[in-house]
This record gives sequence, structure tokens and C-alpha cells, in this order.
Amino acid sequence: MKLKLKPFFLGPRIIKTGVAATLSVFLSRFLPYSLPLLAGTAAVICIQPSITVGVQKGLERAKTTIVAGLFGLAFYYFFGANLPVMGLAVIALIVIFHKLGWEEGIVLASLTVIAIMSDDSRDPFLYILGRVTSTLIGIAVATLTNIVVVRPRHEPVFRRELKELTNIFPELYVKAVEAFAESNSDLAAEVLQGLQKHAKDIKNLNVELDYLKAGTESRYGIYLEGVDLQALVLYERSMQFLDVVTAKIRDIAEVAVMRRQHKDRMLQQENMKKRSVEFAKLLEAVQEMAEKLARLHKNVFLLVAEKEDSLLPDIGRQADEIKHLKEEVREKLRYWQVEHILDLDIFSLMTTHRIVFDLEEIASALRKLTAASIAPIDDGRKNKEDRSPAGIT
Repeated sequence: MKLKLKPFFLGPRIIKTGVAATLSVFLSRFLPYSLPLLAGTAAVICIQPSITVGVQKGLERAKTTIVAGLFGLAFYYFFGANLPVMGLAVIALIVIFHKLGWEEGIVLASLTVIAIMSDDSRDPFLYILGRVTSTLIGIAVATLTNIVVVRPRHEPVFRRELKELTNIFPELYVKAVEAFAESNSDLAAEVLQGLQKHAKDIKNLNVELDYLKAGTESRYGIYLEGVDLQALVLYERSMQFLDVVTAKIRDIAEVAVMRRQHKDRMLQQENMKKRSVEFAKLLEAVQEMAEKLARLHKNVFLLVAEKEDSLLPDIGRQADEIKHLKEEVREKLRYWQVEHILDLDIFSLMTTHRIVFDLEEIASALRKLTAASIAPIDDGRKNKEDRSPAGIT
């Protein structure tokens, strides 16, 4: 049996971590009372996929060190290097940190108090000063390294992956509805496998979106990450739409499987009825609606990913077509029920309504996303008009 080894790739974050740690240790040696080990540790912690997250982790570490240091100093000056009191101090500190919601800093804070109260051979104030300055050095070096050496660019990555997903994802609409129309369980299984495959892609998109959102949690984050808040809202709505459409496509595919099973049972019981002309026309309209939704999906997501306003005419036309087609599908559905009210089986009636409802839900979600995608472009045009001489007058 041969052992397969995965190729190892030195990514930008790995390289930046090594650079930041080395520089932090080197610089900390020039400051009195500093602790190079802590400077390097802070640098490693602060090299994160998001610049803002790295700074936040560093500041949290500095805050924890200062609070725990002052807490430990107070106990040390009152009780000295007293081991039983040190244990009580650690217990009290843990309780306080839990009350403040600083659970992530409990371990570091406890170690700081232990370091102060377990050794009376050094000045505890200078020790705390060294810890704080070393941590700040690590934060500063890591932040500069993260910005200068291959700066994280999550928005371009998000937009590229969104575009790649858009090239294949909408086709699942058509396949799912086709599987229902033809009672094709194999095609439905193919759709379900496709959804499972793309679930990882959607998860990766959400990770990139979380990195972008981290930049909006603080004022400095907006500048560090270069986040466009309006674009971020649009990206969030795009992901919400993908969640909705994934659930609906899965439901259509599962209904297609059930329809195939129902059809097989009817054949076994020799109770299979011939498909009516009205039902065939209804299914044609439903499939056409799925195809138009797929095309609109592609254009709207290309608008989000590429910010190309030349797509707007097509998007507007396709949205109107879907609106009229939705009414046509509803009309054909009613006509089919009226014409065959006596010989309709409940299963066919319920599943068809369910498929139409799923497509209408997709259309509604896509309409909202379309409006959100067009709004920034319209605002930009209005701003240009306001800045023009005509707008001024």
C-alpha cells in the first residue's frame, strides 16, 4: 500500500507569520524589560486572514494582560508571593472574567497572575510593563506585515467565487423541474448530488463574507479592510438568496423522486392515467419559468460580482417576462384543475402546487435581490446627476 502525501503549499499567511514573529522578537530586544517570547507570540496570534480580526485579537490580548497585571499587582503588594493567596486571586479573576464575558482571555490572565505572585525575585511592575510593551510590539508588527506583505483581499475572492458558482448553480433549476416533469428519479438524484457538492462552495463564500463583515464591527476596520458597506449588504442578501434557492431546489428534486415512486405504484396497480393535454401544457410553462429564472439568476449574480450595469436592460426584461409567466402558470394550473377536477389524484395535485409554489418563492427572492442589486447603481447615477451643472441648477 502506497502512502499518498498531499503537496505542501506555503501560503501568504504562513510566510507573513514567520516574518512578523521574527521582526517582533528582533525589535523587542531593543526595549528595556520587554519579553521577546511574548512579542513573537502576539505577532503569531495577530496574523489572521482578516486584518481587523488580527488587530482585535491583539487588542484583546493587550487588554487582558493589563487588567490581569493590575489585578495581580494589587494582590502581590498586599500579600506578597503567597501561594494560597495566589490560588484565591486566580479563582477571583476567573469569576470576574466570566462576569465580563471575557472567557477567551481567562487562560492568559491566569498565567499573568501566576507569573506575578509565584516569583518575588523580580519587580512585578516592570514585568507587567514588559508584557504589555511586548504584546503591543507584536500587534503593531503583525498588523503592518499583514497590510504590506500580500494584503488580504477578501472582496475580490468573494466576487470571483460567487461568479464561478453562478456559472453552474442555476442549471439545477432546470434539471430539478425537468426531473419532476419526466418523473426522472436519476436526474433528481443528480440534482441532489450537485447541491451537496456546491454546499462546500457556499460554505467557503460564507467564510469570505465573515471576513468582510469583521471589518464593519469597528471604525478602524472599515479603513483596514476597505469594506464597501453597501456592497456588503448586497453580498449578504446574495448568500441569503442562495440559502433559499438551495432549499427550494432540494425540495423540487425530492418531490420528483416521490413522483417517480408514485408513478411506479400506479403502474403496478394498473391504475396509471394518461397525462392530459392541459397538464402537459402546464408542465411546459413550469419548465419555461425555471429556465427564465436560471437566466435571471446568472445575470443578477454577474451584476453583483462584476458590478456591470450593462446587464440592467436584460435583467429588467427577464424580470418582466417571469412576472407574466408566473401569471400564465397560475392560469394553466387553474384550468387543468377545472377541466379534470373529477379524475385528478390528490398526489399529482399537491405535488404540482408544491413545485409551482417553490418556483414562485425563488422568483420572489430573486426579485428582492434584483432590486437590491439595482439600487446602488441607481443611487450612483443620481449622485452623478446631482453633481452635474444641470443638477445644481
